[in-house]
Order: sequence, then structure tokens, then C-alpha cells
Amino acid sequence: MKVCVFGASGYVGTSVYKLLQEDSAIEVSGTFLNDPPLYDDLEKLDINEAESFSEYYKREQPDVVVWSVMDGPQEHELTDRGLMHLITHLTPQTKLIYISSDFVYSAGNGPYKEEDPLSTLADDHLISNYVNAKVKAERFITNELSNYVILRAGPVYGENQIGALDEQTDKLSYHLRSGRTIAFRDDLIRTFVHVEELAGIIAEMVRNDVTGVFNTGSEDNQSYYEFMRATAKKLGYNPDHVEKESEYEEADCEIPKNTSLITDKIAELMKRKSG
Repeated sequence: MKVCVFGASGYVGTSVYKLLQEDSAIEVSGTFLNDPPLYDDLEKLDINEAESFSEYYKREQPDVVVWSVMDGPQEHELTDRGLMHLITHLTPQTKLIYISSDFVYSAGNGPYKEEDPLSTLADDHLISNYVNAKVKAERFITNELSNYVILRAGPVYGENQIGALDEQTDKLSYHLRSGRTIAFRDDLIRTFVHVEELAGIIAEMVRNDVTGVFNTGSEDNQSYYEFMRATAKKLGYNPDHVEKESEYEEADCEIPKNTSLITDKIAELMKRKSG
């Protein structure tokens, strides 16, 4: 089986790529954009450039594609150009595994199950480029393809395969190590997912013929404040140094409050596969 991981040098893609490399039944290739690459055998590729993308894809001819590319404010360009380039090359036999976001539930009235409707933000909203691009990508995939998996993930945390931490935990450790307090919001409710758990789910999806949309993450939903206090304690710091951040927001900067996920579907699937 040939698998291509687009974004194999990113925080999540790094762990996915390494897990797949360890499987002798899988021939894995991967791409990166920003130097230096985290693995020597990755290929530098701007997936938004149609000609170079096409050349790379036709040479690799993967059976499974893992889309772990993310670009925040430029997410719309990744969808309108990069993802569309990919979809024009996919055959019905090629499986697409797309990492999406809990922000597709931007109404913020969770917890959400997979069948709940997606929602977008006003175009002038601070994070509309990211949120609306994810919604657009999901709708295009579900309308145009049949052989796909969409994995919706909340905040991804923890140490990945090369020892890198997520930005929030890294910031937490830096402040507490320096003896300073740090504040997080208590009104933003999320379903956090460890990077290695997410990578394991992706690797499992590569190996089997399951398709569809799945919410991922733990069974517990927590606010950022609650989660970071617990994380501080696990890291050996005083959780009382984690304080509650102000919840005041400007209207066009308002972050969806509760995008927590009901993850029974993926939990049952993974239980069956490991049983």
C-alpha cells in the first residue's frame, strides 16, 4: 500500500508519518514546505502550485492520501487551490483522510455529534478564513467523493513523535517554569485530543476500509482553564498558577464558546478494531 502524507513535517503530520513508516506493509512518502524538513526523505512541495503538485502526485500514485496541511489565516487558499488540485487527481479507489476542526461547529452550542449541521462565520470575523475554509472543504469532499474519512478534532496537545509540544502547552510550561502565572478562558469548552491518539486513529484509518465523518478526542469536555490546570499538575507545577482569563470580546473577534464533541462513534470503532 502506498500512502502520501501531505504536511508530514507539521505537528500532527510528523507523528502520522513516523507511525506509518514503522508499518512494513506501507510504503509512505511525505511533503513539507518550510525548511528544514523533519525527515530527510520528505519532498519539498507547495501544494498550491498546480504544476508541481500534479508532477509529484502522478509520480507517487498513492492508494491513500492523508491531508494534514494547515495554515490558519491562509486556510482558504489551501482549500481553494491545494485541496482542489488534489481532488482533481483522486480516483474512486484512492482514499482521502482529511483532518478537519471542531470549529466547523462555529455556532458554539455543543457538544456536537457528527450529524449536526455545520456553520460558518461572517466574512469579516477574525477567524472566518480558517473556519469557513474548513466548512467549505468538508462540504466539497462529502459532495464529490465517496472514499474519504473526515476527522474533526478539537485542540491537539501533547508531545509528538519528535518531542515537539503544542503551542499552548509550550506556552504554559514556559510561564510556569519562570515562576509566572498564566491565564486561560473558562468559557471556551473543547474536546482535547492527544497528538499521538489522533495519529493512531489516522494510521488505523489508513489500514482499513472505513469511510465517513468522525469526531475525535477524549470522552471529557473541558474549558481551556480546566484543561490547563490539569496539565500544569501533570507537569509537576502548581495548578494555582493557572488563572482565569477575561472573557470580554469584541463582536467580530468572538470565539465559538462550546465546540465540544461527542466521540462515541470513533471510540466504538477503535474498540472494535483493537478487540
